[in-house]
Amino acid sequence: MADKLTKENELQSRAFEMYYGLGDKRSLRAVAETIGRTERTVAGWSRAFNWVARVTQRNIENSQNKREEALNTQLTDVRARYRVIINNFMADLSKRVMKGEIKVRNIQDFERLVKLDLLLMGEPTDRAEIAGGKDVELSPADKARLDEIATLLEGFK
Repeated sequence: MADKLTKENELQSRAFEMYYGLGDKRSLRAVAETIGRTERTVAGWSRAFNWVARVTQRNIENSQNKREEALNTQLTDVRARYRVIINNFMADLSKRVMKGEIKVRNIQDFERLVKLDLLLMGEPTDRAEIAGGKDVELSPADKARLDEIATLLEGFK
């Protein structure tokens, strides 16, 4: 029977998905009873289409995906915390510059903070202008931030 089976049809594919979905209660008998086929037929499908190996492979892939998702979540949280720190620092710095408590002698440090913030947001830190590019509408928060930067830069004149 296994020699005849070379390409999995829709019923066989659904049977495998059912088999996989049974988890710890996985059995060929349960699949056979559910789809109305003999256990021997389902066992033939299992051998012909490597169900055991496919279950193992899918479990490995699911485990890797869960680890990657957890890592991505952690990285996102860390980036968000760094961004809060940077934004608070920049807000405090701009207030202190406006009050005259701090004299800015080197704009490169501020530029590095802005670039770090952009990098943490997943944005490019440098841009090349493309002729005929689309106009981009800035959010109110971005406009307010640019106003703060412009105010800081006015202190250099």
